[in-house]
Amino acid sequence: QGNYLMKELKATRVPPGDRWSIINGEDDKIYSSLTEVLNQIFMETQMTEFYIDAQKGEVHIEDGKEKPQPIKKYSLYGEEY
Repeated sequence: QGNYLMKELKATRVPPGDRWSIINGEDDKIYSSLTEVLNQIFMETQMTEFYIDAQKGEVHIEDGKEKPQPIKKYSLYGEEY
């Protein structure tokens, strides 16, 4: 098992078209392309890996915090449930 990091929402698409807004950004600026918003996220965080859900219109980065691993539970008889 490797380390699984939590993803943090950094930007959302602002319809219509390819316009984006940074979540909790320094200003309320609307960026005119995905490339512009990715560059701004890089300038603020120095992160270079992005996770983009085009259908949802979301850009995420890994926040550096490990995702909690689920605790396996067993019955009295040792069967996992």
